[in-house]
Amino acid sequence: MAAGRTGWPERTASKAIEKYNQLIEQSAGDVTMGKNLSAKGLAAIGLCLMKQGKLAESQDYFKKSIEMAPQDENLRYNVAEIYFSNQQIDDAIRYFELASQIKPDWPDPYYRVALAYLNKGDNAKAAENLEKFIKLEPETERTAQAKAILEAIKK
Repeated sequence: MAAGRTGWPERTASKAIEKYNQLIEQSAGDVTMGKNLSAKGLAAIGLCLMKQGKLAESQDYFKKSIEMAPQDENLRYNVAEIYFSNQQIDDAIRYFELASQIKPDWPDPYYRVALAYLNKGDNAKAAENLEKFIKLEPETERTAQAKAILEAIKK
């Protein structure tokens, strides 16, 4: 069984991509949910391609998915998470920030982009985003973690 650079079997990826393409075709006729489902299907194909080590091709699918649903902050956030988990930190930062621009009162992108900036060693940007996160989500377990990180950065 042939595998991509990441060890994901070609057959598994091909089958998944085939199923997502079927979803996209079926959802095309649905006026209400069609674009949203198609956008998510394109992002899922992008993830399959990324798992195969086909980064350039996967990025094309992520871009198409976002073009199809440009105001979907969850889609941008999920694409950012995919990039982050695959150590594509600059791309993750870009998509986390786009998600927060679409929905500025959503704390999650600020927290995750702060972690991405920490990965890059940009403590100033990390602190700025942690402060925004703490204002939006003042009293949770994640807030305590964010405050501890912020305190460590400022030392």
